[in-house]
Amino acid sequence: MKAGTYEVKAKGHGSSFMPMKVTLSDNRIEKIEVDAKGETKGVADEVFHRLPEQIVAHQTLNVDAVSGATISSNGVIDGVSQAIELAGGDSEEFKKRPKPTQASSEDEELTTDVLVIGAGGAGLAAAAKSIENDKQVVILEKYPQIGGNTTRAGGPMNAADPEWQKNFPALHGEKETLKELIATPVEEIDPEYREDFEALQKQVQDYLDSGADYLFDSTLLHEIQTYLGGKRTDLKGNEIHGDYALVKTLVTNVLDSVNWLAKLGVEFDEKDVTMPVGALWRRGHKPVEPMGYAFIHVLGDWVKEHGGKILTETRAEHLLIENGRVVGAVATKTDGSKVTVHAKAVILTAGGFGANTKMVQKYNTYWKEIADDIATTNSPAITGDGISLGLEAGSDLVGMGFIQLMPVSDPVTGELFTGLQTPPENFIMVNQQGKRFVNEYAERDTLAAAAIDNGGLFYLIADDKIKETAYNTTQESIDAQVEAGTLFRADTLEELAEKVGMDPETLVTTIKNYNSYVDAGHDPEFGKNAFNLKCEVSPFYATPRKPAIHHTMGGLKIDTKAHVLNKAGEAIPGLYSAGENAGGMHAGNRLGGNSLADIFTFGRIAAETAKEEM
Repeated sequence: MKAGTYEVKAKGHGSSFMPMKVTLSDNRIEKIEVDAKGETKGVADEVFHRLPEQIVAHQTLNVDAVSGATISSNGVIDGVSQAIELAGGDSEEFKKRPKPTQASSEDEELTTDVLVIGAGGAGLAAAAKSIENDKQVVILEKYPQIGGNTTRAGGPMNAADPEWQKNFPALHGEKETLKELIATPVEEIDPEYREDFEALQKQVQDYLDSGADYLFDSTLLHEIQTYLGGKRTDLKGNEIHGDYALVKTLVTNVLDSVNWLAKLGVEFDEKDVTMPVGALWRRGHKPVEPMGYAFIHVLGDWVKEHGGKILTETRAEHLLIENGRVVGAVATKTDGSKVTVHAKAVILTAGGFGANTKMVQKYNTYWKEIADDIATTNSPAITGDGISLGLEAGSDLVGMGFIQLMPVSDPVTGELFTGLQTPPENFIMVNQQGKRFVNEYAERDTLAAAAIDNGGLFYLIADDKIKETAYNTTQESIDAQVEAGTLFRADTLEELAEKVGMDPETLVTTIKNYNSYVDAGHDPEFGKNAFNLKCEVSPFYATPRKPAIHHTMGGLKIDTKAHVLNKAGEAIPGLYSAGENAGGMHAGNRLGGNSLADIFTFGRIAAETAKEEM
């Protein structure tokens, strides 16, 4: 090969390209540098550490993809291949070389106070709180890196914080939303929620009568929106709504979770209140760092620095049960060796089953069809392991048939943060004909169903100002996606319509009407609940979107103390659960921003309960 440093671009996970510098001598790969700033932090970090190290140390491209990060792994391998070819070498010869050998480790036996299974947000919260409670902690994580679905989350965490929210003006339509809500007949509210609903009616009426123009919120509003947002009927006519005690526990404790996370080192943006799609209200506490990684790296670092033992690539396969009490677990490492952990308490936080399409199809009772090839927003790790473990101990299940589709997912990969993903008050959703088809401020299942009825594929339209409100993007990423043909940009709406195959006149009329609704603060077509920006400043963008599996509402049945319950409603001794591993709170549809609220609140609660019962 011709020695030198070669600059190449390879396909990454969260961006359309990944710049790399590969330094070669005449017969060796000397150095690999990956510019991963366009990648979603935390999703493929292990790739950029492990693969360059293995390739250089063993002088082979015959290396295994890092589990859960196949796209980024292949991107690194392909990037080095490009460099070798540019240098006049034969990349295929490097790919045929022997794989690096992995020495098998010996079986291991550990004893601890608390065993946490799953190192996502719920698991790390449970671990951190247990360590604060002076307990020894071991965490088992089957994937090479921590984070789970939390790393892929948008970042805003719902928590009513009225004193803070008063600093923000109300948007057009928000007061009308409150008026419609409190006009709901009390008899339509399920009995356990009625007293709280009547108290909320008074709160809202007092706010409206005051003439104030700030953003109103309260724990009661969060509670009732969570309840109504999750109240659904399945295909068989079975109605479900969130367990009152669980919902009440969430909304009254989640602000403490925000403050606790801040104490551990998560920095929140106090200058902005936001909401993800389908949240129904602006109460999102957004980290300064991008997305869910902000929580994961703070909690992960804190747990490690304070003595927590995290075993990655170690899959818990069976619980240890003695005389009806859960006392640990047996796990297998990727090299085949066994790890047996004896514990006084076991907390299951392994997530739901959104990356297990067969399991979704098995339990689904909400959607007419779940296609075999449907994409998912989930980490590949989220396959229902924690639910299987809970069943070993006799756990009851709740709400398993209700599957949430994320309406605004990448049509190819299922990812959330390609294209321009903006807050819902700035969403303009148009079908393939260029027409709006839904209230963009609605719940996620409503949006997904409307998208499916319109052929599945649709577009989010944005202009240069709306672009500025997009999550987790840079101009460099936008330009790269436009160049790759996964995001469309044009100087006029007419040109944009032509690029995506719409009738130009139809799209222009749609946007003209939408802008008039923003001015009027009222949407006569679909009743959109809140508006912010008009779409009028070039250039204009169209982001293709399609529903993908996002969240599984069902899981292990728990109580307000995070005990896992058996079919008789009794707590299974020694076993606790939190996050998407558990069910019952979100019922038929989860509000956007409530997942992070749930995992950090009930992760803490599980740790506190375990402490009390040791």
